[in-house]
Amino acid sequence: MVKYCIHCGKQNDDQAAFCAACGQRFPDQTAPPVQQVAAPVPSLLTAEMGTGTHEHMLTDVYLKDPAGRVLLAARKQSILHAEYTIVDGNERVTGFIEQKTHLTHRTLSVQDANHTAQGSVQVSNVSENRNPPKCWLEDVSGSATGTIVFTNGMLSFSGVKPDGTPIFEASFSAGPGVREALTEWGHRTYAINLIDSGFPLPMLLTIVTALDKA
Repeated sequence: MVKYCIHCGKQNDDQAAFCAACGQRFPDQTAPPVQQVAAPVPSLLTAEMGTGTHEHMLTDVYLKDPAGRVLLAARKQSILHAEYTIVDGNERVTGFIEQKTHLTHRTLSVQDANHTAQGSVQVSNVSENRNPPKCWLEDVSGSATGTIVFTNGMLSFSGVKPDGTPIFEASFSAGPGVREALTEWGHRTYAINLIDSGFPLPMLLTIVTALDKA
């Protein structure tokens, strides 16, 4: 058995108390697991940039419920590379995001905790008339499963299936005052209406992560 470090993403022996790569201590997992019933995914979510291992840099992306609780977070493994470890609200590793850069586009692969591919987000490297880049979703076979449609530059966008069925709607969340609005813009805070409750949250988290770097 193996486990992965939430700080650097490196593989370690299941019995390791400290990460062999970065030295971070693993959380105590001696307590017996508690059986929990999966809660329904809320339709109203918030996505925002935040700090991670590098305390003074906005490197991580957080997906939160209406009460502000973290559902998932994409934690950047290194400031030099665009790979992320996905953790839940209890800091348990649930997946990974790995990026590959091609001549015309970037591929952000969504993986589960065992590094098995679940799908990907594709972002074009080509910009037309300063418009947001083309962005689409693919399954593990490479077939398109959705498109990101921008309606107000990077301030609002939505996910749409190939048949036109809406997946989600996201828009920049402006605070009540100038200071609050600037703070939320700095943290790339988006209010998200998840229309398709069956859409995977790791994929939604990856979309926001990909567009933040676009």
